[in-house]
Amino acid sequence: MHPALMRLADGSRVGEKLMNKIWLRKMIWSYIPLFLVVFSFLVFFFLQAMVEQNRKNAKESNEVFAAQLLQSVEVSLKTVDHMVIRELLNNKLLASYYEESDSSNVVLSYEVLKRVNELKQEVSLIDSFYLYRYSDGTIFSGSMQNKLDQFEDREFARSMSGMSARPNWTNIRRYQEFSFQNPRQVISVVHEVPVNSGTQGLFVINIDISSFRAMVSSLYNESSTFVNIFDRQGNPIYADNLQQGRKVMASLKSSYTGWSIESGMNSGLLASSTSAFSSIWFAVGVLVFISGLVLIIYIARANYKPLEELVVKLNHTLFSSGGSAVSLAADEFAFIESAINNFAAQSKLAEREFSKAAVLKRKNAFTIMIYGDHEQRDAAEASPFEGLSLPTYHALKAFVIEVDNPEQTLFTYSGRDRSLFKFVISSVVNEMVQQRGMTVWLEWTSSTHLTGILFVDEQQDLTPVYESILDWVAKNLKFTVTIGVGRSSSSLEKVRSSYEEACSLLHFKAVLGTNRIIRYADAQNQPQKDVHEHLRTIHEISTAFRLADEGWRKLYRGFFDDIRADKPTKADIVKLMNYMLAHLELHLSNSWREEYQFIRQALEEVRRKMESFDTLDEMCEALYVTLDASGKQLQEVRESRTHYHLLQDVKEYIEREYANPDLSLDYLSEKFSISAKYLSRLFKESFGENFLDSLMSIRIGIAKELLLQNQHSVQEVGEKVGYPNAATFRRVFRKVEGVSPQDYRSRSHH
Repeated sequence: MHPALMRLADGSRVGEKLMNKIWLRKMIWSYIPLFLVVFSFLVFFFLQAMVEQNRKNAKESNEVFAAQLLQSVEVSLKTVDHMVIRELLNNKLLASYYEESDSSNVVLSYEVLKRVNELKQEVSLIDSFYLYRYSDGTIFSGSMQNKLDQFEDREFARSMSGMSARPNWTNIRRYQEFSFQNPRQVISVVHEVPVNSGTQGLFVINIDISSFRAMVSSLYNESSTFVNIFDRQGNPIYADNLQQGRKVMASLKSSYTGWSIESGMNSGLLASSTSAFSSIWFAVGVLVFISGLVLIIYIARANYKPLEELVVKLNHTLFSSGGSAVSLAADEFAFIESAINNFAAQSKLAEREFSKAAVLKRKNAFTIMIYGDHEQRDAAEASPFEGLSLPTYHALKAFVIEVDNPEQTLFTYSGRDRSLFKFVISSVVNEMVQQRGMTVWLEWTSSTHLTGILFVDEQQDLTPVYESILDWVAKNLKFTVTIGVGRSSSSLEKVRSSYEEACSLLHFKAVLGTNRIIRYADAQNQPQKDVHEHLRTIHEISTAFRLADEGWRKLYRGFFDDIRADKPTKADIVKLMNYMLAHLELHLSNSWREEYQFIRQALEEVRRKMESFDTLDEMCEALYVTLDASGKQLQEVRESRTHYHLLQDVKEYIEREYANPDLSLDYLSEKFSISAKYLSRLFKESFGENFLDSLMSIRIGIAKELLLQNQHSVQEVGEKVGYPNAATFRRVFRKVEGVSPQDYRSRSHH
């Protein structure tokens, strides 16, 4: 044999031998901890059973002890309570004392004091007492007789006299007769006099807490058991052990006083009565332990055989590839684990790459389908839809779901939250479509657009599907969506037209509204007014607003109603809005500088809002609010000027006397006693246009209304608005409206 092969074989045998020893030792040591755990568990279980039995017995004993102790305490307190009731019912001295209206009967007070002191001698628990007589507000305690207001325990006496349902015994409280005395803790029993009605006064008996505690302490052995008694508020009346970790074994509540009592063992093991293992138990334990060790070694050797074969094969494979036997033998478990982990990692990597490639292929096919790139592909090139498991279909229908007002809703969340919202919407749409027995292909084509392709088997009404999507989003998310639905297509190659139509329909959301379905039929429109008519309306609104004419509001609402009727796209709306803002700014540029500045700032704010508006109603309301506020501010500025009221009178006179052909600046200067030149300058500065233009605008506005009535000839209309010369009327009318009066009348009627 070749020397190199001999060295390789020898190294392999050495490696196997080393691995045998390491593997077997590890197997044996792997079983031993389990055996020790099981063995220890059995010992622990036996001991725990004994401890639990002792604990159970101790708990039952404590419950009996606590009940007996509580009964003893109640008997002592009831003795005092019943004695007081008996005296109140049978002792005529007490009854006579409470019937007195003053303290003049010294003999009676002495007899009462003598009898109460006898009661204190009969019951050693009684520490102090006092009688409260309602008739004269007198407190009599044996040590003093005074008015309630001068008694230190007056607050308690007042609270008890007004209480409808008082407890048998009070909570622990502080009591003192005189201000120079130190307060001491007592519990009290309070009875009304007479017992049935309580109209004459109160009889209060106090028991000193130290006497009460001494009585309780004499009832049990404090060295082995602790007892705690708490009043109704949880304050300790008798406290033997209030440590945080005390073990309470019995807890009862008195139905007589409402107090709580708890007891438990002070110290020492509950299982102290448990003796050590018996000799029989010890012998059985040793025998089981030795038998377990022998069985572990036997099982380890038996289980080692198949694993040994696996290690040998891996070792031979390693040597055949030039590996090191010594390095292998040092840690064969790590080698096996590394081989398995490497295989698993390669499998997961391949799976991820495959999934990623499938997703990219599907997205690429979707992009090609909706944008039509497949039309430019070579005929020999494979179809982008090849390999995709697409369902059979009768027709395909594209729809696009757009998030409404994304700047104020979706984009206010973090990128992670937006991704979560997208996932939720996609899952909901997919589920709702599947519930109808259809299949949908969904992809997010932009940050706010979810595009779907529905595979429809037959002619189906898809409205319930779209409506359920709208309802779910509106109820469960903090924003709404609008769905643009394209018309059906017959093949994947023709889906592009359906998708483009769905996208274009969303441009009409500004007019048709949000949180709805938009179909091709909804967006079909026949403009009722051309652009020039809209521009003339804008001019009229600007003029009325500049002149502070309240009619601008009606013109404004009518203007937006006309836009809604025409159903323009969002881009067309933006153009009209930009023109209106520019026209308003131009009309007011000739006004006072102060007026022009704040109007300009207000319009700039509207321009910023216009960049993110979603519907025509939003734009209409935003601009209306701005114009309304600006108009009021403009009115305030104008009214602050000294000539404002004069110009308002002039303006009202012009609007009233517009039909007067002699109406001119000279005519007005004589009428209002003001220079014609100065009036012209003020008129220009206040209203932004000169007198002739303003007069001409008023006259032509009235003329248009008369022409539409079709009751007068063109010459008669001119005379009624202050133009007796028909040629002059036609020239002025054409200058303002761009058409002759006759053409205006004809066009309006057609």
